[in-house]
Formats: sequence, C-alpha cells, structure tokens
Amino acid sequence: MHWTTAKLIKLDQAEKYLTHPWSEHLRFEFGNLVRDLRHEIPPYLLATYDQLKLENKDPVVGVVHEKCDGCTASLSLVSLKRLGKEHEASNCEQCGRFIYLAVGHDLTPSDRSHLPTGGHPVR
Repeated sequence: MHWTTAKLIKLDQAEKYLTHPWSEHLRFEFGNLVRDLRHEIPPYLLATYDQLKLENKDPVVGVVHEKCDGCTASLSLVSLKRLGKEHEASNCEQCGRFIYLAVGHDLTPSDRSHLPTGGHPVR
C-alpha cells in the first residue's frame, strides 16, 4: 500500500471519529491528528479526497473480491495491478474513490499471473 493511501485511510477514520460524542480530550487528540495528516498528505491528493468527501460518504474504500467496496464495480486487471505497486495511490475507475486491498481480499494482483482468464486456479 502506498504511504499516502495509508494516511488517507487514517485521515478518513479520524475525521469520522470527530463526529462522535467523545470527551473533549479525545476530540482534541483527533483534531490534532487530522491537522497533522492534512499537512503530510500532498495537496493534490488532499483536494481529490475533499472533493470525494463532498460527493460520497466514504472517499477511501477497500477492494474486496476484485470490486470497489464503495460502488461495487469490478476493477480492471490494470487497476488491480496498480494496487500492488507501492509508488502510487489508486482510485476506482468507476467512482473515483481512493482504493486499497482490504483485509480478506481474494487475490493480490501479483497472484493473478498464473491464473486462467476466468480468474480461478486450475485444479
């Protein structure tokens, strides 16, 4: 996972926590975390994140069973391979959300090279 994607996930979670009725101390801590993350994420990614947040409830979603967990669109092989690279953040081709391989995904892009076109191993 690209480091900016990890920070976008953390930012999205921290901003969601700010909406909960926490104690004032925790609100202060989450507020500081949000501020720090917004300084660390490149401005062009932050602008995309903010725009997605206006359009969607979840601007950063996992990929489960080769589908975007936000819009449920199947991802292309190119998108799946891009997810395996650590030098760039990835977006869903359909909805534009930032995507990452979620826990429990069925295959990583590198695992797909030995599979037939149907996507299932030969037994």
